[in-house]
Amino acid sequence: MKIFTTILLTITIFIQTFSTYIIQADFFLNRSYIAKNLCVNRDKPMMHCNGKCYLTKKLKEQEKQDQQTPVPRNEKFEMAPFFVPKPFTLENTVANLKIEFFIKDDGAVSSFPDSIFHPPSA
Repeated sequence: MKIFTTILLTITIFIQTFSTYIIQADFFLNRSYIAKNLCVNRDKPMMHCNGKCYLTKKLKEQEKQDQQTPVPRNEKFEMAPFFVPKPFTLENTVANLKIEFFIKDDGAVSSFPDSIFHPPSA
């Protein structure tokens, strides 16, 4: 079901984005049918329209439809912050900093206690 929905949404977005090109491709693929049956000037062969009037009409309809769809405006929304940051001062941080060193059995100095950080026992 997820794959079907994904494919459907992808096709919908594709058609909406490339609608002008789809209209032009449809015109070029069906040019003879449009010239014989749908052309506004099919009774006037001297104009050599060959369905271009139909293409122009469809493109204008698509442009009008694109203009009618509302374009999202960039509006500024006032939002309260999720947290109120506390002032950070370096003096308070350094004064409260406490570093402990642990001396191991072999005389090496480490900042990690052996009781917590040790390899798992078998």
